[in-house]
Amino acid sequence: MDADLTNLLRSFAFEPGRVNARLLRSADGRELLQVRVELGVLQMECTGRPDGGASVLEGLQAAGMPLGSLQTAALRLELVQLQQRAVAFLAVADAARALRDADAVLTGTELIVRRGLPLDREWAESARFSVLVLRTRCAVAAWSAAGQPREAARAIESGLQDLREAAERVGIAEGFEALGDVIALRSLRDSLVPQLPPAQRAELEARLRAAIVAENYELAAILRDELRLL
Repeated sequence: MDADLTNLLRSFAFEPGRVNARLLRSADGRELLQVRVELGVLQMECTGRPDGGASVLEGLQAAGMPLGSLQTAALRLELVQLQQRAVAFLAVADAARALRDADAVLTGTELIVRRGLPLDREWAESARFSVLVLRTRCAVAAWSAAGQPREAARAIESGLQDLREAAERVGIAEGFEALGDVIALRSLRDSLVPQLPPAQRAELEARLRAAIVAENYELAAILRDELRLL
């Protein structure tokens, strides 16, 4: 077997500034995900743990015990793999599997928050923000791929609320609106749903005021959400 990777690397060029990923089949029929990096190629399994090993996250969830430092370290390594695979799935427009992995990363991060040692919990609290950004982007991509732009916009609203709570937990709520990820998500939301003509917006606002006066708070909440998406 020729172990020289020159031909492989030449046929799968590195492109600075973007995630260059591709899906392919192995000789035994397994689906694989490859990502070109500057000095080589990362290859990941498409199901289970990306490196093909046993899932640390699943084992720790089943155990239901507090996490020691070694267990947390092993889990963090797995979460990095899952996060890398989620980003790669986004790059090949496979939003459903990207969302699956992003959900797993969020689950693992929250597991450390609940059951880790104090220093590990502190790390997980600070990491939660970037994990939620990834999870929100994956959800938006999944809804967009399904032809549901309004649901994608709602996913952004939900994600922004989760992000605000995460920012409050780590003491950065004061500058929340100026954060780059927040600005980018709001811009993405605005691009998803066409703006209503002023007359239609005014009609919705009038209906909202009437619902509040009539103490129909369920309808008011629905109308308020509609206006937020415009």
